[in-house]
Amino acid sequence: MKRMIQIAAAVMLFILGTTVQSHAQNYIQSLSVSLTAYDTVGNRTFSIGTQELIQYFLGTNIPNGHLYLVTPVGNAPGTIGDLNAFLRITEGTTTILEITSPNEFNLFQDAAASRTNKTTITIYAINRFSIDSGAIRAELQGISNWSIPRGLVNGENLSGTGSFQSNVNGWITIYNVTQPIIPIVGAIVASKPTLGF
Repeated sequence: MKRMIQIAAAVMLFILGTTVQSHAQNYIQSLSVSLTAYDTVGNRTFSIGTQELIQYFLGTNIPNGHLYLVTPVGNAPGTIGDLNAFLRITEGTTTILEITSPNEFNLFQDAAASRTNKTTITIYAINRFSIDSGAIRAELQGISNWSIPRGLVNGENLSGTGSFQSNVNGWITIYNVTQPIIPIVGAIVASKPTLGF
């Protein structure tokens, strides 16, 4: 009996260790948006920043809210297709919402060209951001400038993603705020990634 308990405990520790390791294998990046939408009613022009976007996702204002892009480890620089990223909203250190379904958020890379020097991979890409979550439906596309470090950064391999700025345009619908499908332009910026949960 004692032997079976020891085996069961070892199996549980292995499963827990594997789970923690899989959760740790993500790149975490602070994400900020600066968008301008053009409503067709009343010739309204209004700004959508990071805090407004968080509010539209959650349906309530989060004064200390932060938006993060979370990307699993494993993408090669310049990957074409779905980057398998998802969104995380936190208040302080508490996770309030994760938008993990590709039906609700999708970051897609249609084309990419890279230049490499000794320390950095620079990628010029066409990226699409698809959103259907909370009060928001949107399709944004634009040119992104990615900066990806080569080698280790503070002992960590961050080559699967990088900081970027996307100059985007497209359409957005915010339920009970805008008319359906109005034009939108602006920028989406991701900070340097760190490894985390």
